[in-house]
Amino acid sequence: MDALLGRVVAVVGLLFRVRYSIVIPTLNEESTLSSNLKFLQNLKEKLEAEIIIVDGQSCDRTKEIARSLTDKIYDVNPSRSSQLNKGTVHADGEYYIFLHVDTIITDEGINSISNINNDFRWGFFPVKLDQKSLCYNFLTFCINLRSRLFNYCTGDQVLVIKKSAFFEVNGFKEISLMEDIDISNRLKKVSDPEILDGQAITSSRRWKKHGCLRTILLMRLIRLLFYLGVNTKILARIYR
Repeated sequence: MDALLGRVVAVVGLLFRVRYSIVIPTLNEESTLSSNLKFLQNLKEKLEAEIIIVDGQSCDRTKEIARSLTDKIYDVNPSRSSQLNKGTVHADGEYYIFLHVDTIITDEGINSISNINNDFRWGFFPVKLDQKSLCYNFLTFCINLRSRLFNYCTGDQVLVIKKSAFFEVNGFKEISLMEDIDISNRLKKVSDPEILDGQAITSSRRWKKHGCLRTILLMRLIRLLFYLGVNTKILARIYR
């Protein structure tokens, strides 16, 4: 009888197992989170996923708004790598979706995630900036070309990583910046990424704030310094 009950519990567990865990780091994102609530609810329902919010000690209504999405809300010191790693500690899914709060995924992209098979290890989307101009279109083209040529991505492209692959590379390195580039470089030693169908449409707010050309040059400089081994705390100060 006990053996039969155990098998029933195991089968029920498989039927209700969460396949996708969506980890979202936040810091004072009241406005952006409110704007994207409808998308996030739709994403959660279509993927039958859990959403995990890891907040970096916001002083606005970010966590209050997040409660309409999930009861999995956690606090850590404001560090994106720490926030992302914290999210995986509480994740029940087989696949981790690391999503920036100012990024949405097209319907084609959501379908692409729902159709990934057991051979999938990691991947990401082509990016599209939400502003239309020659500069932003050129920037979008360059980012996507770079991703295809060098097999790495930034967080705006929505990293999707199988749990086993994530722990095979020991998760995100606890660094102050460039955690997305760093984990991409380690993951591609495990397998080539799959560039998923659809798009990640991300906010151009940083580019608009500091100017398109200036931001491009700044990011190129930070990327170069990172590969030269400059401490990421210094890079984070430059980035701000």
